[in-house]
Amino acid sequence: MVNRLGRSQILRRILFATARISANLLVMPARVRESLRFLATFVRHPGSVGAILPSSRQLAERLAGDLDLRAGDLVLEYGPGTGPVTAVLDRLLAVRPGVRYLGIELDEGFVNGLRQRYAHLEFVRASVVDAVALLRERGLRQAKYIISGLPFASLPRDVQAGTIDGILAVLARDGEFRTFQYVHAYRLPAAQRFRRLMAEHFPSCLRSRPIVRNLPPAYVLTYRRQPGAEASSRVSATTS
Repeated sequence: MVNRLGRSQILRRILFATARISANLLVMPARVRESLRFLATFVRHPGSVGAILPSSRQLAERLAGDLDLRAGDLVLEYGPGTGPVTAVLDRLLAVRPGVRYLGIELDEGFVNGLRQRYAHLEFVRASVVDAVALLRERGLRQAKYIISGLPFASLPRDVQAGTIDGILAVLARDGEFRTFQYVHAYRLPAAQRFRRLMAEHFPSCLRSRPIVRNLPPAYVLTYRRQPGAEASSRVSATTS
């Protein structure tokens, strides 16, 4: 085929095909482009992403649509990815002046995309394990809400424990931590281990009904801190 067409003709066909693909990407709906970007990141780093598609609008609304925010509050988003939950938070922050936001994302491509789309919000490329230092550097108080899109069910035990220690350090005494777990993975050992570790420090956990308009369907887990909860957990661990 190389002899029949010639190298210059083959090169022109390749360039033409590439141009068509690029044009299609430009007119492709933003949601589809985000899904493709998310899928590509999953292929490169499946352990750090933990899903093949971004959260749906329905899951994002359930995670963050009803936050009770006041001036001076801080919202942390762990693993915002392509930004489906960020979009919900951005809408809330627009009508609640004085609320601070910080998104912590490890993937450089995601961070660049988020900064372009939400230039008025702050995103940092870092691990959530470093949340304490990140808040200290910015002079921020503890967070009223932490909304997490991290794949806790796929994280090793030591990483789960370290992340939870960080949550306890940066979450306000009256704060909430929200995350989700997929229905099909809810009973996996790592997912159950994460919930057991959280139960040692959070006296209250609410599980939503399955969010079926998400791929795959997911539960939203809401953990609430209460004054004295951490101290009672330490006493229980010492006496057991």
